[in-house]
Amino acid sequence: MRRKRVLIPFAALAIVIGLGFLWWASLLVPVRSGGSSSGAPTLPACNGRYLAEGFSYRFRDPRRGELVVIHARGHIGGPVAPDRNARDLNLTKRVMGIPGDTVVGRRGRVYVNRKKADDIRTDPFPAVHLGPKQYFVLGDNRGVSQDSRAFGPVRRNTIFGRVVLIYWPFDRFGVPGYDKNLVPPGDEPC
Repeated sequence: MRRKRVLIPFAALAIVIGLGFLWWASLLVPVRSGGSSSGAPTLPACNGRYLAEGFSYRFRDPRRGELVVIHARGHIGGPVAPDRNARDLNLTKRVMGIPGDTVVGRRGRVYVNRKKADDIRTDPFPAVHLGPKQYFVLGDNRGVSQDSRAFGPVRRNTIFGRVVLIYWPFDRFGVPGYDKNLVPPGDEPC
């Protein structure tokens, strides 16, 4: 019994130190929706909070369908651009196209390599062929999202994390999914 009393505080301390190290090394990053609803309804609009982890991207590249966090410069409501050196803005978008893919918006949907990617309503956009280390990213709320349709393909070195957990608001706690049939809510005032 006495041994348990000693081990529990040490285990809790080890967990806190481990999480602190992951945060310090930018391997676990808390992210805010930051006045945008471009990820809604998958991510909580406006004031939602979620965690992104950067550990797995040190060993592998982003995969189609993942929600990624991108370093960018600019501000929400104004022009934004992916920038690996910027730290003033984090964009959270879904990877639709990976290197070598051709992505196009037609007939109200997104097509990747001539196959329909999902049933989320999307305005038409011209075909984009992705080169090495380029990714095509879109917000799930595509009618209000600033994404690759506006700023072009995203370079691999601007992507630093993958969204793994929504923690606020608490009723949305959990792992974000990918509902390929979702109906975006449109512009939600923050």
